[in-house]
Amino acid sequence: MFEKLGTSLSEKSNYEIHVVGFPSGVTQPLQENSIQLHPFSKKPFTRLSLNRLAAPWKVFRKVVNLKPTYLIITTHELLIVAILCRLFTGCRILYDVQENYFRNILYTPAFPIIIRPFVACWVRLKEFLTSPFINLYILAEKGYVHELSFASPHIILQNKITRKIAEHYKKTQQTGYSKLLFSGTLAETTGVYRAVELVKNLHRYDSSFSLTIIGSCPSMLDWNRLNQEAAENPFIIFNGQPYPLPHHEILDEVRKADFGIIWYPRNPATECSIPTKLFEYMGLYLPILITHNEESHNLVTTQQAGIVLTQPIDYQHIADQLKEFKLMTTPLSDYWENDFTRLIDHLK
Repeated sequence: MFEKLGTSLSEKSNYEIHVVGFPSGVTQPLQENSIQLHPFSKKPFTRLSLNRLAAPWKVFRKVVNLKPTYLIITTHELLIVAILCRLFTGCRILYDVQENYFRNILYTPAFPIIIRPFVACWVRLKEFLTSPFINLYILAEKGYVHELSFASPHIILQNKITRKIAEHYKKTQQTGYSKLLFSGTLAETTGVYRAVELVKNLHRYDSSFSLTIIGSCPSMLDWNRLNQEAAENPFIIFNGQPYPLPHHEILDEVRKADFGIIWYPRNPATECSIPTKLFEYMGLYLPILITHNEESHNLVTTQQAGIVLTQPIDYQHIADQLKEFKLMTTPLSDYWENDFTRLIDHLK
C-alpha cells in the first residue's frame, strides 16, 4: 500500500496520502512528507487472532476521523467497513482486488476443508452485494476481468516492479549459478516444497547448490516443516515469519541470489495469475527457474529471463543449464508507473 499506491499517488498528484494497515518494518521516509502511516497495532499479529477481528473497526474509526475524498481498500475484509465509511464521510471507494479471494479460500488450505465452501461463498456474496457501492475496481490480474463479472468499472494494474526499486536493487552482473532463492508467501500452494526438493536433487549433483527461503509463513505447520528442512540440510537457509517481512529484506536477498525459483503447483486459485515476484526478478535482472502457466512462461522466454522447467526433470541437465545460462540484459521498459497513469486519470 505504501510502496506502490501511496508513493505513486504522492508523486503524481496533489493528494495528502494516509496509509492505514498492518504494521511492518517500514518507517516514515523523509522524502515522502505527503504520506502518513497509521499502523493499527504496535506489533505484527498472526492471521488467527483477536487483533485481526478488531482491525477493520480500527480502520473504520481512523477513516471516519480523516474524512478522505477517496478510500482505497486492499482486502475483502474491509468491504462492509468501507460502505459504512462512505455513509459517514461521503468518500468514494476504490477496491484494489489483489487476489480472487473466492478461489483462494476454496482451493487452498487456509481454512479447514469442511468450512471452505461456506467461507468462500460468503466472501463472494459480500463482494457481489457491495459492488453497487464501489466506484472503481483495481484488478491485479488480467484474468480477473473474466473471473469477477461484478467488478465494473475497472482498470487493470498488475503488480509490476517500480522504476525506483529496479534502479536501486538491480543486479549489475551475473555472478554465479548455485545460490537459489524462493521468496514470498511460503506454503504448499506457492510451491516452496517443490523448490526444496529441486535444490536437494541439484545438491546431489553439485554440492555448491544452496537455497535461501524468505517470506511470510502464516501456517505454523509449514513454519515447523521448513525449519526442520533447514536443520537437516545445511545448504538450506530459512528466514520465514508468520507475518509479512519488510520488503527491503527480500530485495536484499534477490540481489545476492543467482537464480529465483517460481514453481506453482496447478491450482484454480493461481491459474491466471502473474506472480509479483516474476515482475520483480525480471526487473532486477535475477535469472528465473519457473514452472507456472503459459503467460508466465511466455514472459520469461520472450525476455530470455530464465529457464522453464519441464517434467520430468533431468537434474543433471538443469544443473548444466544453470551453469551455462547467460541473462539477456535488455533494459526493462514496462514499469508499474507506466500503468499507474490509468488510476490517476480516474481520480481527476
